[in-house]
Amino acid sequence: MGLFGDDERQDARLDALEGHIRTLTEALHSNQVDTATCRAAVLRLQAQVDQKISAEDVDPALAAFNDDLRAARKAVDESTQAASQSWAKLQEGVNEALESLRKSLNRASERLEQEAS
Repeated sequence: MGLFGDDERQDARLDALEGHIRTLTEALHSNQVDTATCRAAVLRLQAQVDQKISAEDVDPALAAFNDDLRAARKAVDESTQAASQSWAKLQEGVNEALESLRKSLNRASERLEQEAS
């Protein structure tokens, strides 16, 4: 006896589910084969391109651009380091100013309490 008392209907549903799973599995395997084929084709093309041309052959300006880009990255790194150092000094000054303000507020609060008593 089936789970819900209808063996035939349950068997038909299980058969349908198994059919869907088989179809999905076949599609997955087909996609895996297609993906492997595409990857092999890309690798063959990459090998051919690497043998045929270099970046300088495509555009001589590309080499100059790479040099400029390298210099720009170096300048950005230096700027980042300088900004970090400046930020640390600024943060230290802000912390000192806030601490001074807190002390002044405490003194003022104490004076007000003394005058009120």
